[in-house]
Amino acid sequence: MTRIRRLPDHLVNKIAAGEVVERPASAVKELVENAVDAAARSILVDLRDGGAALLRVADDGVGIAAEELPLALERHATSKLARDADLEAIATLGFRGEALAAICAVSRFGVTSRARGAAEGLRLAGEGGEVTQRLTVPAEEGTSVEVRDLFFNTPARLKFLKSPAAELAQSLRALAQLALAHPAIQLRVTNNGKGALTAPAAKDVRERAGAVWGWDVAEHGVQVSGLASPPDLTRGGRDDIVLVVNGRPVRDPGLLQATLDAYRPLLPRDRFPLVVLAIALPEADVDVNVHPTKAWVRFRHPRLVYEMVASAAQRALKRPAVVPGLDVGTGGLPELRGAGLAAVAEQPALFGEAPGEARPLFGRVLGQVQDTFVVSASDAEVFFLDQHVAHERVIFERLRRELERGAPASQALLFPEPVDLGPAGRALLERWRAPLERLGFAFEGFGGDAIVVSVVPALLKGDEPKRLLQAAVEELGGPKAGEPAVDRALAFVACRAAVKANMPLAREEMERLIAELGATETPYFCPHGRPIVSRVSLADIRRELKRNW
Repeated sequence: MTRIRRLPDHLVNKIAAGEVVERPASAVKELVENAVDAAARSILVDLRDGGAALLRVADDGVGIAAEELPLALERHATSKLARDADLEAIATLGFRGEALAAICAVSRFGVTSRARGAAEGLRLAGEGGEVTQRLTVPAEEGTSVEVRDLFFNTPARLKFLKSPAAELAQSLRALAQLALAHPAIQLRVTNNGKGALTAPAAKDVRERAGAVWGWDVAEHGVQVSGLASPPDLTRGGRDDIVLVVNGRPVRDPGLLQATLDAYRPLLPRDRFPLVVLAIALPEADVDVNVHPTKAWVRFRHPRLVYEMVASAAQRALKRPAVVPGLDVGTGGLPELRGAGLAAVAEQPALFGEAPGEARPLFGRVLGQVQDTFVVSASDAEVFFLDQHVAHERVIFERLRRELERGAPASQALLFPEPVDLGPAGRALLERWRAPLERLGFAFEGFGGDAIVVSVVPALLKGDEPKRLLQAAVEELGGPKAGEPAVDRALAFVACRAAVKANMPLAREEMERLIAELGATETPYFCPHGRPIVSRVSLADIRRELKRNW
């Protein structure tokens, strides 16, 4: 029988290091957060091999008094909590107290600090958590922590470190998030002696985003308690969705999902936006004492927070400014006033009636190019609009309004048609049966080998039922199968019903299409996230002609 015994301190420290310091990026994050909490105005981070060989964090904060510095290297020692009530309303980034001790336990370290107003500073150095050097030294006000040979005494953890480039990427990702969360603090990062990130003190998050992500990204953003990129400016991963709660970058699944929900159905498949979203709320309404690294938080009223995030982002993405360079004024877009779908089994017109007083968002129609692109112009710009995706957007919003008022028009087939989709296809279609039936489909025979289609949406009555259901299975079973079912089904119907490329349009049809598009809530992207319009500035054309003259 194995006896229970108390672990020695050196082993306890290594276990704590495993909880707090998973890799160099973890140590960098903890040290920079301590610098932020120390009211630093400038932070310098120096890395070697992404932080595995060396990481040094120097700040100009309040510093640590010489008599308290040895205590700062001990576990559960902190200046950030004084009483039990403080744990219920965490107002700082670091609070657990063992981060610095855990880092020192698995490295060769040096800590130098001079408190503001003190005549000189104190330096402590050692390895494996043991202080072997104590020196009174001249030093700048603030604190500098130097960590060398991380995990030198824990070979098992050392061997799991990735390449220097991969570790650098992780460290820079954590630092970029902190830079976005605290734009007023100057942050400079070097790696192997070369500049890796420079973020001068900024007046707001837009200016800071320009330094971190590039000015082209910052200027494309829409203010939503931060910045959100337009749907055509995306990345292949979620790393550039930065969520900040009371100044603390967090990885909260609910906030992430609320942010992504705002982009549906605008995002292309497997693409993610660039977002820095700052949320401020009373400290007592958020619990950050959930995870050793403080990366996770818990809200007292999570549903309220998530709904506020999703609503704010949705409103922002509907603004005309979500597409840069298009000046459409400051007023809201007119409401969609296209012709409603009749309740009779009659094929609706290809385009609805032109909105009576709709603002000419895309100017005056000039014509059609290659029977695929509608060309229009305003006094300042020429627009090229993809007629298929433009019509998708118009139909999508028209159908959504029809759903809000009742059911879209449907057409009963003269002869109900059986369609054999195979077991997987039948199972998928059964899962999507409810939203499809809301849009005007009717099915029978889900228990047998074939599904019988008896009614289809009036918009799709010209489609062969077999091809229609095969397309539905292919589309609805794709990578975005987890998104809201009704929007996904609406997008499918809109795509099938929309005018196709290589189809000539009469001038009146083009004018009605462009007018209806300008009256939609999101006139720049189709329901699948594809951009609808490309524009050319007439001023740019004039400059180019003069340059070539």
